Amino acid sequence: MLLVSLTFIAFTFYSLASIHVMGRLFHKEGPSQKKTILLSTIAILAHMTLLVNSVFTEGGQDLSFTNVALLICWIIVVSVTTVSLRFPATLLLPVVYGFAAILLVVSLFIPHHIVLQSLNINVGLVTHVSLSFLAYCVLIIATLYAVQFYFINKRLKEKDLSIVYSHLPPLMLVEKQLYQLVTVGTLLLTFALASGFAFSENMFAKEFIHKTTLSILAWIIFATVVWGHHIRGWRGQSNVIAIIVAATVLTLAYFGSRFVKEILLTQF
Repeated sequence: MLLVSLTFIAFTFYSLASIHVMGRLFHKEGPSQKKTILLSTIAILAHMTLLVNSVFTEGGQDLSFTNVALLICWIIVVSVTTVSLRFPATLLLPVVYGFAAILLVVSLFIPHHIVLQSLNINVGLVTHVSLSFLAYCVLIIATLYAVQFYFINKRLKEKDLSIVYSHLPPLMLVEKQLYQLVTVGTLLLTFALASGFAFSENMFAKEFIHKTTLSILAWIIFATVVWGHHIRGWRGQSNVIAIIVAATVLTLAYFGSRFVKEILLTQF
């Protein structure tokens, strides 16, 4: 009952925050930052409490697909909300809040019962997993910036005057932050893969070969975008599409097999 209540609270306030921001998306003054932060903070705290109670159980740690997805979602929400305190992120906030609200509701109907009685602390493995999580979060946020860049650029090319007088961030600022995030995320993914090869003997084992292959493919695409932008000056729609494709491939690498196994086949 506690988990359902926390889910309802987080869902409600994420939805209210998303609706508030969306309602003033093209307003010159934009949404009220104080109201947005208040609503989102309540949702974030409820989300965090839900995670603590879901992951840390009496029998051990529940690190199911659902809980890992909720954790990554929480990290992204906190990151984007924090960034919005300093830089305009009006277009990103309703996306991350809306997605978080939907994921929370869906999580109620997804089975998640993977309980580990104890965790074996291996410094190398912990380093690999931490870097992988961090790289994924940064690159997904970069992908959100890529979508934002595409949206603003398209509206400007269509000479939509509402975009000029809206509270949305300047296109050049979005582009600068986009490539900063992609560069940092790609470096983190590089270290994550390197640590995996250094500390794990199972990178090319049968059960992990698809994850390793897709992760390397995603890294190649991201690295190409970073190289092309900084060395050859590549910009625009082609880079945006490449970033979205790479993020999709990386998501399949991280969650594809677990989704099929835990959600579709209900094997734990």
